[in-house]
Amino acid sequence: MLTIHSILFACHIILGSLALLLFWVPIVAGKGGLNHIKFGRYYAHTMYAVALSGALMAVLVLYDPLAIKGHLIGENTDQRAFVNTIRIFWGFLLYLSLLTYVSVKQGVAVLKHKNSTAPLRTISHLGPIILLALGGVIILTLGTTHGRVLHIVFGILGIMIGTGMLRYCFAQQLKPKQWLIEHLGGMIGSGIGAYTAFIAFGGRKLFADLGSMQIIFWVAPGVIGSIAIYLLSKKYQPKNLNS
Repeated sequence: MLTIHSILFACHIILGSLALLLFWVPIVAGKGGLNHIKFGRYYAHTMYAVALSGALMAVLVLYDPLAIKGHLIGENTDQRAFVNTIRIFWGFLLYLSLLTYVSVKQGVAVLKHKNSTAPLRTISHLGPIILLALGGVIILTLGTTHGRVLHIVFGILGIMIGTGMLRYCFAQQLKPKQWLIEHLGGMIGSGIGAYTAFIAFGGRKLFADLGSMQIIFWVAPGVIGSIAIYLLSKKYQPKNLNS
């Protein structure tokens, strides 16, 4: 099991690093242009692989924390508390994998169908979104119970993103450019998940000396991404309503 986790971890790091770079290419490239479409497709496929590898790693750790993370236990460590902490942290990473997958899937689907929401109302598409919203409730509950700000922020964010996607999927009539707003929101949402996972996982040692202040960097992608989604919504909805 440890070997499988190590292989997944190596793949996850390589793919994740690639995705973090690919994320910016469609943003810099002109919307609708060849590079935007081509690299947007590359980014989506890479993020699917990142989400899958992250989810599989998290499931392995949640199933047997001691087999994979037992080497971190010190002589005076409370084993039960250690296992609980590991599961809470990796449960959060599993949730980020779900957030990433759902965001990319929604972003790709609305781009494909644009002004029609009927094709989105399938079990295969709605199921993960519902799971994201319900998972947000669980993550929020864990955050409030154990005093974890990161869980609270992303629990709320997941609920908002999930319910927002459901409203879009069940909308009978879309406003002009609404599909574009939803597409951009989905892709930015996937970036939030990717960058948060990178900072929360890979950046723990980098920001370790900051103590409790490191939470600012963990929450930053969610806050910045949410602001970006809001500004884009304002840009495309009211001003271009008749375009």
